[in-house]
Amino acid sequence: MFESHRVLNRYVLREYLKVFSLSLSSLLLIYLIVLFFQKIELFIKHQASFTLIFLYLLYKTPEVIFQWTLPYGALLATLLTLGTLSRHSEIIAMKAGGVSLYRIIFPLFIIALFMGFCSFLGNEYLVPHANQEARYLLSVQVKKETPASFFKNYKIWYRSDHHIFNIQLLDPENKALKGFTLYKFDDQFRCLQRIDANEVKWINGKWKFSDGSVRDFDEGGSIQTTPFKELELSLTETWESLQGIERRSLEMSYTELSTYIKKIKSAGYDSTRYLVDLYAKLSYPFLNLIMILIGVPFALKTGRSGGVALNIGVSVMIGFAYGVAFYVFLSFGKSGVLSPFLSSWIPTILFGLAGIFTLMSLRQ
Repeated sequence: MFESHRVLNRYVLREYLKVFSLSLSSLLLIYLIVLFFQKIELFIKHQASFTLIFLYLLYKTPEVIFQWTLPYGALLATLLTLGTLSRHSEIIAMKAGGVSLYRIIFPLFIIALFMGFCSFLGNEYLVPHANQEARYLLSVQVKKETPASFFKNYKIWYRSDHHIFNIQLLDPENKALKGFTLYKFDDQFRCLQRIDANEVKWINGKWKFSDGSVRDFDEGGSIQTTPFKELELSLTETWESLQGIERRSLEMSYTELSTYIKKIKSAGYDSTRYLVDLYAKLSYPFLNLIMILIGVPFALKTGRSGGVALNIGVSVMIGFAYGVAFYVFLSFGKSGVLSPFLSSWIPTILFGLAGIFTLMSLRQ
């Protein structure tokens, strides 16, 4: 009996992995083609070489795999594999031999857990580094921009002519810079002035500084400090030139993002949108298991009557439904309608429960 179960496991896994590898590579190719055409105007405008285009797509590949295609490849492979076994009456033959449905699909859940583990590791180690490299390649090597910003000690540093900005937090929704410090230098790189502000907002084409102080340094080494409640300054930098320097969650691992959130909280700033992304990094890998949970009942119910086109259509429908629900709930969390934890986990829990109940309703 034990040997027969091992044979069954190997057979189901072999058939599944063959279809999964084809499904994943096809989805990956489609996503990369779409990404290429999204950037083709930029590549042509800056006359990017084939090598740079290839490297950019290569750097984006980890994100495409672990953030987009892996769970949907698992779903499509589940529908196609079990659908094929059902059409060929192999599922019926296995059940007639005394093998329960749960025993037949058990290897799929094992591989789903393995995929979830790989997804977490990929998002923790590969995706952040690759996305940083992709951004650098696009801005510096393709657009020929001078590197002006970097991320150090969980703060954003930005350099321009005679100015250096230090930013604790960039808030795209409110067009605001939190925990802002501006250093002004002369041609000999001597610091002339330092401006600290709790918040700086971009309003009607000007920068509005709030709750801070201005420190003026003279050649004799003395410092004159002038506090202010409101201050308006005209700088060469606009909001559009600064909004691209934000450190994105996809460019940080779970550990880095968690530390960054602690730094933001300790400074007294709102970290809600980063908390949502932090919890999403934990919930998203479970999508691989959920897609198989949902895919099994659909595959067995439509397997004998449906074909490849139907299975692909079902996978697109399920994937689209989850994608919409996931990002809608994330937006609820970032806007404060739901707590960060609930907004990240509700779609995963709802679709998981739907898959479990549908699976339990199948005849054994």
